[in-house]
Amino acid sequence: MSKLSKLLNLYKRGKKISCITAYDASMSKYLECSGIDIILVGDSLGQVIKGEKTTHGVTLNEVTYHARCVKSGIKTSILMIDLPKNSYNTKSKAYKNSHKFISTKLADLIKIEIDTNNIEIAKYLIEKNIPLCAHIGLLPQTIKSKSGYRKYGKSKDEAKKLYDLAVSLDKLGAKVILIECLENSLAKKISQNCSAPVIGIGSGNGIDGQVAVIYDLLGISFNKIDGFITNDKISLDRQISKFTKKFK
Repeated sequence: MSKLSKLLNLYKRGKKISCITAYDASMSKYLECSGIDIILVGDSLGQVIKGEKTTHGVTLNEVTYHARCVKSGIKTSILMIDLPKNSYNTKSKAYKNSHKFISTKLADLIKIEIDTNNIEIAKYLIEKNIPLCAHIGLLPQTIKSKSGYRKYGKSKDEAKKLYDLAVSLDKLGAKVILIECLENSLAKKISQNCSAPVIGIGSGNGIDGQVAVIYDLLGISFNKIDGFITNDKISLDRQISKFTKKFK
């Protein structure tokens, strides 16, 4: 049984899921030893590693390099990879890049940002047996101004579209659904009505797990990215404990 299958089985028995970013072997080993379920090589590296204002300039080669670093530090945690902007904008490109990570066992789970415009790409990847994490809500790769950084789903119309999108992705067979900056009651409703685990960034605690950028937990992010940022520069052990207690 794969690591991902084991985690999903534990989720069905009530386990909450933790996910934290890492970009190197030392941090990924530390997070695994701390009991983190999913370690994410996120395109957030564009901001916290490269010092850029957005994630838009991250390349597939950069993600691959950091994935190799992170992979060397873990044995039991699940490794999830962000496909960067423009690396999955066609079905063939999305499959080629996803399959490369999965077939070489460099990743256990592929994450892409999804809205109604590219749900067919998600469907295609799932049909091709790519274990997919569907990221909806605030989509950093498509944001062009600060106004994009907000809570999503406050209006009835937007909430319905996001809910319908999440349910559709669940029915298609997404392994995990990641929701970013959704209105808390909407996030909870999605979690209650999807069979796949729903993990979130800045979407409240009434869901199946939480995601955080490691430098945000430490309070030392180059750019402040999400709602888990803290200014308390306390030990990483305490920050991880504080983070995981949010949803237990």
